[in-house]
Amino acid sequence: MTVGSGGAAMLRSRAAAFLGAAGVLLLPLAVAAQQIDPMRRAFDLERRGSYADAAETYRAVLRRNPAESAALFGLERALLALNRSAEILPQVNAAIVASPKTVAFYGVAVRAWAAANQPDSVRRVVERWVALDPGDESPYREWGTAAIARRDRAEARRAYLAGRERLRRPDVLAPELAEVAVEEQDWPTALHEWLTAIGQTPAYHSTAVMTLGGVPESVRPDLLRQLQRESDGPARSLEANLRARWGDPAGGFESLSRTLPADTTQAIDMLRIFLEQIRGQSGAKAKRAQALTLEAIADRSPGADGARLRLEAAQAFADGGDQRAARRMLSGVAADSSSPAGLASRAAMTLIGVMLSEGKLDEAERKLAEMRGSLTSEDARALSRRMAWSWARSGKLARADSTIARDTSVEGLAVAGRIRLLQGDVRGALARLQGAGPFAGTREEATERTALLALLQPIDADSVPALGRSLLQLEAGDTVAALASLEKVASELPPDRGGAELRLYAGNVARAAGKQTEAERLFRAADVAEARATAPAAELALGRLLLDLDRAREAVGVLEHLILTFPDSALIPQARRALDEARGAVPRT
Repeated sequence: MTVGSGGAAMLRSRAAAFLGAAGVLLLPLAVAAQQIDPMRRAFDLERRGSYADAAETYRAVLRRNPAESAALFGLERALLALNRSAEILPQVNAAIVASPKTVAFYGVAVRAWAAANQPDSVRRVVERWVALDPGDESPYREWGTAAIARRDRAEARRAYLAGRERLRRPDVLAPELAEVAVEEQDWPTALHEWLTAIGQTPAYHSTAVMTLGGVPESVRPDLLRQLQRESDGPARSLEANLRARWGDPAGGFESLSRTLPADTTQAIDMLRIFLEQIRGQSGAKAKRAQALTLEAIADRSPGADGARLRLEAAQAFADGGDQRAARRMLSGVAADSSSPAGLASRAAMTLIGVMLSEGKLDEAERKLAEMRGSLTSEDARALSRRMAWSWARSGKLARADSTIARDTSVEGLAVAGRIRLLQGDVRGALARLQGAGPFAGTREEATERTALLALLQPIDADSVPALGRSLLQLEAGDTVAALASLEKVASELPPDRGGAELRLYAGNVARAAGKQTEAERLFRAADVAEARATAPAAELALGRLLLDLDRAREAVGVLEHLILTFPDSALIPQARRALDEARGAVPRT
């Protein structure tokens, strides 16, 4: 198809009209592109991690306006991310020329000259900065921080001391000088500077404890003597917390309590700081220190707050083995008519628990009867269960049985089953333990109950009084006698009717008591062909014991035998893991 000259002219006219219209439509977009805020674009590039492009965009802004602070700080961030901080020097110098009284620019300059490793230039910038505001400590802090970044501690100390001298303030820049002293392991200076810092800003206390807490043991006595020469509150508080950190929480509390201020608020603050230092520590001494600290705070806290703190103190006293002090705290809370009802109930529960721990069962039973009306039904049942088990462990099994008889909860059935077992009532114990199921009580209690079920299920006899007596000896803490009697009972039962399972149970008891030789003998005795249900567990227990005894080659043989002989056992995955550990294929767990 051919187009004449007139048609061609018409096409050209239409094309021109189309392009003209398109140009009109595209014009706003082009104008908008030209009007996009370059600062916004630079920030978006920086946020996306395009630091090189962001730096160029920030530079373009600074070429038009050298004193644009947001662009200068953005350029500093972008170059820092690229590890090219010194490249900002032309821009920061231009910014200072354009706006010589903007102090923030001098901080950028200090950091840039430091990155360029030009300490003389850093000092010159600091001098110009100081001239703008002679009373400001920021130039010296920035100077020192820049030196620290270069790992030049001597220059940093020079910067901070220069600030202290020029400002004529002996306390200025104390935290910074303390950090330098810590890095140099100049512990007396670090302690002196931290005390100075805390005197000005108490919030530095925790940092001081953290940085001084790791000093070598050989240095600690000298630091404590240095603290004892000080007479103010910060020194006493720091001494107390460092003693606690260094394993002497009792000494820490004694030091603190001697010099607590008369002001209640200040005293509580110091006590709470110390309490946080020792709260996570375990052991009788730490628990007692926690209890004494809580009691001291409670004595300064009115009403319900004081009662709650006394209850917490009582629990800490009990955990630390000071049952008398725990009872003193609890009796006050339980008898205080102003204590909230729930708090008095908790105090009564804890008090009864303390009595049980002391073996004062008759007294605990009377207290429970007295307080039952103020307890929730569940709390009362929980205490009755503890009471029943305490009677059982003391050998008064009939009284224990009657105490728990009306508790039909799963927890009650679990306790009743264990009491029946101590009586030698195998059938009764089995029925109650099975009724409790696998989830009653704590995880440890559930695990123990599972082990007892495994022990009882193979036994044909309805009653084995000797087994009950053996387990009662174990509860009383006489492990030697219990192991001897358990083994005797096992010898009187057929291997596949409880004999092997009882030897396995006794082996686990021996292992837990650290009697590894006896445990090995019992595990091997439990591994018999007649008891195929018990043999895999016995071999797994033996393999793990041999691993603990660093007899890995023997463990490999036992575990390989288990895997090959009992391929359908549910214990195979555990055996494979133990075998891998014995071969060194995976870390020991």
